[in-house]
Amino acid sequence: MHIFRPIVLQALTRVDEQFGATSISLAKKWSRDRLVFYVDHPYTFKDLTNEAYKEQLKKRKALWKNDVFYFQPFDDYPNFINICPPPVFPINFLPPGLIYNQLKTKNCKTIWNSIDTVLDRFHVKDNFVYINSFNPVYFSVHSKKKYIMSIYHCVDLIEGEKYIAKHGVVAEKKAAENADLVITTSDDLRYRLEPYAKQIETVYNGADYDFFQRDQYSESHLLKNIPKGKRITYVGNIGLRINYKLLEKIVSNDPELQLILVGPINQREFRGGKLLDYDNVHYLGPQKMEDVPDLIYYSDACIIPFLCNDLTQCIYPLKINEYLSVGKPVLTTPFTNLDDFKDVIHIYNDDASFVEELTKALKDSKEQVTQRKKIAKNNKWENRASQFHNIYLNKINRNAQ
Repeated sequence: MHIFRPIVLQALTRVDEQFGATSISLAKKWSRDRLVFYVDHPYTFKDLTNEAYKEQLKKRKALWKNDVFYFQPFDDYPNFINICPPPVFPINFLPPGLIYNQLKTKNCKTIWNSIDTVLDRFHVKDNFVYINSFNPVYFSVHSKKKYIMSIYHCVDLIEGEKYIAKHGVVAEKKAAENADLVITTSDDLRYRLEPYAKQIETVYNGADYDFFQRDQYSESHLLKNIPKGKRITYVGNIGLRINYKLLEKIVSNDPELQLILVGPINQREFRGGKLLDYDNVHYLGPQKMEDVPDLIYYSDACIIPFLCNDLTQCIYPLKINEYLSVGKPVLTTPFTNLDDFKDVIHIYNDDASFVEELTKALKDSKEQVTQRKKIAKNNKWENRASQFHNIYLNKINRNAQ
């Protein structure tokens, strides 16, 4: 008989980010049969004055005022408990050294004081599983309770994340060394952290397949004035990873092609100002996640226009399974090892090969749609969450022998 121990998952992605994340998707699935305490990356005292966080902070400030550090954000997942630590000191701007270390320790204690308070509220004493998902700076448990296992979960190349790389590169190696188990989302990430880990495994990203299924899809009003036939859609963060120069060539060569961009622009990393000047490029901005399946369905093809470099080589893209869940053809650069999808995707290297692959992609058939959806269904988050759970459960059982 399996013992479904509570999970404390400390993540870099906050629960109300505009787009989903691996950590949130896994936490939802695990919460079907156990308590999952999803700990937001803490806001700093500096963030309290930042207008960009105004809406997110409104609810949290009301909680903090009453010494409450959690809420339950999803009606469908009542065991998903979102812990919102109170504000901490800003430390990322500091150089490594005594002051940085002292303030980081204070921050860790603040975070864990709020976690322990919430665990007490839900009568969790000991034997929880601690997972740190891509937040290695705070991989340090300061709890009065005893956890049964610590896991570092690496979801991306930390060197490529400019803001957290400053302290994160060193912190991640230490987290890998100190964790009982390291789990990565790609083989390349595994190879990079293997020298530091006691035990390391890979669990790829998945898709919320059922979420993308609809009895009937509705065409968004945002698409009404965009011609059909060559609607090519990208959904995701619009930042450092995108090959903007190649996209410019593609849209300038074919005015009939309609490039639709859905997602937030990362102002620090965005290099596509010229791209947005084209009449056949349509930036829809960030949209609610529940509207994304409809936007994908009413596209003719979907695109992953990533640069091919060290940063993207480590990615197992979330969006590829999401596109395939709706049965859409996917055009992608060869930014990483995509062998698992070779039968259902179209790979392009330049503007000429893009045209060639797009021509193939638009000659759709029911059999191709079925095949794409079948692959996405096999990669459901339920399967990934079960695989992740079985890996650490086996290790716990071995340790107990």
